[in-house]
Amino acid sequence: MKKIKLFMMGATLLMIAGMVMTACSSDDVEQQAVEVSLKTINEKGAYSNVFSNEENILFDLNIKNNTNDTITFAEPFLFELVHSFKLYSSSGAFIGYPFNGIDMLKLQATFYYLMPFESRQWLCMYMTHQTEMDFKSPLESTRIKEPLSHGEYYLLYSLTLGKETKTGKIAFKIE
Repeated sequence: MKKIKLFMMGATLLMIAGMVMTACSSDDVEQQAVEVSLKTINEKGAYSNVFSNEENILFDLNIKNNTNDTITFAEPFLFELVHSFKLYSSSGAFIGYPFNGIDMLKLQATFYYLMPFESRQWLCMYMTHQTEMDFKSPLESTRIKEPLSHGEYYLLYSLTLGKETKTGKIAFKIE
């Protein structure tokens, strides 16, 4: 009888410990209200962080609203978005912006709100030569830029989305 009571107490303690551990781990992995990801894509359409010096580089920006609320962007967001992507060498020297042509009419039609649980994707190309790629983005550039020389680079961004500011960095290499 004593062994059964001890066994039951031990089993109960193990169940409580398991529930506490599960509750703690789910709290630690709280979903963000707004998720932002930025990746680099090569001319073949594959995600990559290594490019040749004359290769066009696509920057793939994804924003997801994980809330039940519509996120409305303030009008300065358009200006902020245009200047939010800054390209640097690994030494920290500012190189410029990855684009040099922006279609503001397309931006105005696509950037004022993000519906609940909506995701949006925008592509921006650092174009070193004419391309057949057709990616339809308000951030597309029609002007060719000087190829980046061999070395390591990074792109920084800072975006204000609703009440949150998201910042990030993506590093890539030119071989």
